[in-house]
Amino acid sequence: MIPDSTPAPLRCLLVDDEPLAHTVMRAYLDRLPGLAAWAGSCYGAVEALTFLRTTPVDVLFLDVDMPGLTGLELLRALPQPPAVVLCTAHAAHALDAFDLGVVDYLLKPIRFERFVKTISRLHKPAAPHAPSVVPAAPPVNPRTAVVDSIFLKTDAGTERVRFTELLFVEGYGNFVKCHLASGRVLLTAETMKQMESQLPPSQFMRTHKSYLVNLASVERLSGNVLLVGVREVPVGSTYRQEVLRQLRLR
Repeated sequence: MIPDSTPAPLRCLLVDDEPLAHTVMRAYLDRLPGLAAWAGSCYGAVEALTFLRTTPVDVLFLDVDMPGLTGLELLRALPQPPAVVLCTAHAAHALDAFDLGVVDYLLKPIRFERFVKTISRLHKPAAPHAPSVVPAAPPVNPRTAVVDSIFLKTDAGTERVRFTELLFVEGYGNFVKCHLASGRVLLTAETMKQMESQLPPSQFMRTHKSYLVNLASVERLSGNVLLVGVREVPVGSTYRQEVLRQLRLR
């Protein structure tokens, strides 16, 4: 008899202090019987520590903001954590999450199709000697593709952002925050260098090692601070002369 090579369903543990999160996640797992299975529920980090001492799991779906001990503190306390997927309503935790080696980062409310993508990623075997982080797809070059916009990959999917809507880009570790004229902030897994290579230099300038600014959005220069829309952006000493030249102030 040929052995069955089909992988067993992933044993999933959810740690979240919100009962609704458990209801939603259980419903999602029930829709994927051959891929994932419910291993248990914990409503706090200390409870999860006790559970994990006696019960093996494949995947830990972990909330961040919990009373007593946060999800990130729990993750740091685990000597050999299983695969971890952070589930949170706040994108601000992304940098800490990926520093801790999490597999994925789900923003609440979690959509089912996004959850399926995470489960599929967890089932996909790693290639031999492959790096732990899968390289992102090559960025769309606005000079040869869509000349008035850029495509940004976020947790919700890929979103087209017109250059006229992008006020400035702020470095955030291995990510960047894209501040839009509407007031929205998009977090994307790009570096400042990657973003600078995709934005037209005739429209965007580096003002600081952590900031790229849309020239058309600059309202005022005061000392070493630019007013961009309603936000203040620093001007680094290394970039000041070029900023003055671009703004035709010298």
